[in-house]
Amino acid sequence: MNRLLLSLNRTTLTLALLALVPFLNLQVLTAADSGAFNWDNAIIHIESTSKQYNYIQPWSRSERKSFKSGVVVEGHQIITTADGLQDQTLIRLKKEGGGLFSIGRVVWIDYQANLAALTTDEKDFWTGLQPARLADPVPITGPVRILCWRDDQLENRQGEIDEMTVDNSALSFVSVPALKIASTIAGVGFGEAVTVGDKLIGLAYLQGGDTVLAVPSSFIASILKAREDKTFTGLGYFDFTWDPAENPLNLDYLKLPGAARGVIVKETGLKPGVESPVKPHDVILNIDGFDIDAQGNYRDPQYKKLCLENLSSRNKWAGMECKFKIWRDGKEQNIVYKLPKAEFSDDLIPSQSFDKDPEYVMAGGFVFVPLSEAYLRSWGGNWRQRAPFRLAYYDMDKVRPERPQRVVLSQVLPNEANIGYEGLRNAVIDEVNGVKIKEISDIVTALKSPVNGFDVFKFSPGEPIQQAVLDASTMDQANQQIMSRYHIPADHMLNPPVVPEAVITSPAPTLTSTPAPKPKSKPKQ
Repeated sequence: MNRLLLSLNRTTLTLALLALVPFLNLQVLTAADSGAFNWDNAIIHIESTSKQYNYIQPWSRSERKSFKSGVVVEGHQIITTADGLQDQTLIRLKKEGGGLFSIGRVVWIDYQANLAALTTDEKDFWTGLQPARLADPVPITGPVRILCWRDDQLENRQGEIDEMTVDNSALSFVSVPALKIASTIAGVGFGEAVTVGDKLIGLAYLQGGDTVLAVPSSFIASILKAREDKTFTGLGYFDFTWDPAENPLNLDYLKLPGAARGVIVKETGLKPGVESPVKPHDVILNIDGFDIDAQGNYRDPQYKKLCLENLSSRNKWAGMECKFKIWRDGKEQNIVYKLPKAEFSDDLIPSQSFDKDPEYVMAGGFVFVPLSEAYLRSWGGNWRQRAPFRLAYYDMDKVRPERPQRVVLSQVLPNEANIGYEGLRNAVIDEVNGVKIKEISDIVTALKSPVNGFDVFKFSPGEPIQQAVLDASTMDQANQQIMSRYHIPADHMLNPPVVPEAVITSPAPTLTSTPAPKPKSKPKQ
């Protein structure tokens, strides 16, 4: 009898619980909906085919492949890091770890922020995929999972958040937030998802040993929102350098009373052509309401102590204003600082050159190219030690209106027209036919006006040779012979002037050149 009653009670309780199932499910999914999200349906394998350039022989082309990871977000977009997508010619996407590739394309890409959004026009691709939710704010302690497809299997490895810090963007000098994670996972740093439960908290972009750096999702979310609102104008930066104000004697000299605080400005006006409102020896005390301590940090309401450089990209974009409180000339002052836009052309030797063909001018076998870090990297990873000292030295110089670019004679392709000059290489050009060479396009202009029938090339002071002379009357014939012999498609390649634009969608370099003649017989090898 007792067993029967117990059985009836259990049956009654079971029926009561079944009646509450809809309500219980709602509560469970709301409180812990991570079980309802399947990361297999949000992480995309990306294959990018790109042009590989030879900056010593800039007309040469080869191909490289990059394999990356991305995460599906709202709006049929896949967010990933920009690294590896430069100069791309084909993007292929694979979902759920298998099946056929779909053809993708770039929706937008920002190399300064090291972020990009991809999509595909194949509608079936999006069937079954789930957009991920971005965490904002991002946790700064606790365990995480790092996810990516490997051999059509979703690798799921654990990590531990070390801290939120501020570092240079992976492809730029701009300071941006970075999430530092400890993990033993190998071979990441290509846009892999860093997750907590059902939330994306970052995209991995660099690995060193057991440390992984990731672009935090809060930074990604702010850019996505600004792009949606059409307010994104690119990243800005503080165009000055500073020292911590830890030595009280420095502050005493500047007559700043009270405890040590703020940072002391060293150099200003790093943005070419822009006059900075900040001056050397200013003490920066506060930016946008955040007090700056003597080490150059501020107290972030979400991420605790961060470097002041983060305030240039904390929901701020190029052209926006920051309110500075400074100490100058023995008194406290308020100034308005307008964030200049970060551009690779701000450097005399640009650190990067993306989505455009290398420029060159070939004249009688003399090959001229812009001096860039890409050119110097031809000497290998330790190019600062191996590249010619004269060229590497220019990396410390600034862009000036009278000299926005340095142009170098990279090599001489032997021909009857340049006998005696075959050994010339890596010499910076100063003038051609009396025309100052401010940028490489000036050489094309100068060659149109020979001096008494000769093309006269003058090199910068300190170069091993100061002047070279070629016969202008044989220049065209020599160019045709050299282009045919060395398989050079054109005697020069110049990119059109850059139009300032925050969004790059479909890069397509324009070739401005003189075509090589079609040889009547097979060219000499």
